[in-house]
Amino acid sequence: MRRYIARRLLQSIPLLLLVSIVIFYVLRLVPGGPLSVFARGQTSPEALAQIRIKLGLDQPLIVQYFHWLGQTLQGNLGNSYDTGRPVLTEILARVGPTFYLIGSTFLLVLIISILVGVISAVRQYSALDIGITTFTFIGQALPVFWVGLVLILIFFSTLSNPSTGLPLLPASGMYSVGKPFSVWDWLAHLILPMVALGLGWISWYSRYLRASMLDVIHQDYIRTARAKGLKENVVIFKHALKNAAIPLVTVVALDLPTLFGGSLFAEIIFSWPGMGRLFYHAVERRDYPILMGTILITAAMMILANLIADIVCSYLDPLIRYEKSR
Repeated sequence: MRRYIARRLLQSIPLLLLVSIVIFYVLRLVPGGPLSVFARGQTSPEALAQIRIKLGLDQPLIVQYFHWLGQTLQGNLGNSYDTGRPVLTEILARVGPTFYLIGSTFLLVLIISILVGVISAVRQYSALDIGITTFTFIGQALPVFWVGLVLILIFFSTLSNPSTGLPLLPASGMYSVGKPFSVWDWLAHLILPMVALGLGWISWYSRYLRASMLDVIHQDYIRTARAKGLKENVVIFKHALKNAAIPLVTVVALDLPTLFGGSLFAEIIFSWPGMGRLFYHAVERRDYPILMGTILITAAMMILANLIADIVCSYLDPLIRYEKSR
């Protein structure tokens, strides 16, 4: 296993390099160019020419790329064109809130999806299964930004706390400014963006797990487990679910980039101070160092997530032998 992990980490290096090359050149094709952030206001053409030389933008693209790559390998992602602060500092300040939102949503999605998928498969074609199927189809069709706006309209603009008269749930930020730390305050700010971000994934994963469970529970070894007199909960959750979850783990790992994409909309709608909102503002301001840094770090996290998914699959299915994949 250690050799496999080491090999996968080594394989990720050329992949990250390829991602950096593609993104570097694609961003340079965006209309306006890196100097657009400096061209606002009363900046003279002479000043723009000096900035262009100072930033090395007068050099060929290949020279600019290798200069950026050399600095990145030293842990220097450059400085933001907009704020002048180091890119790594800007990103690290936003990584925590993003992981807090995505991690909480991911945990909620997995728990509910597993419960809903198992119940729906075990009680196939029942009224409960039909109701769950209808709900999941609706949930898959609703985009994150629309769900977020509806939740704000209901729980912030319409419903209120009878005792205080304040909105039932906050609709922006990660915590209440000017108030002492409170666990409930943090959870209250998390509820709406977490529901908006996770609703579609719960619908998708529960349907996927239901189909996988239906395939597994009709296998011979499940009938054998029941014939041995094992309790139904043991048969379902220990034997059936463990094998039905293997395809789900792979799908979850492949869907993580989309989850990050959905968090961008959630962070914008709910003013969540995370990487998605930072990326959005960087796009607005043509802040190329921030864009490059966020994309590169996100790609690295995606590669790590896929590696973790492979390790989890090896735990769920001991028949997997990574040594044979050399």
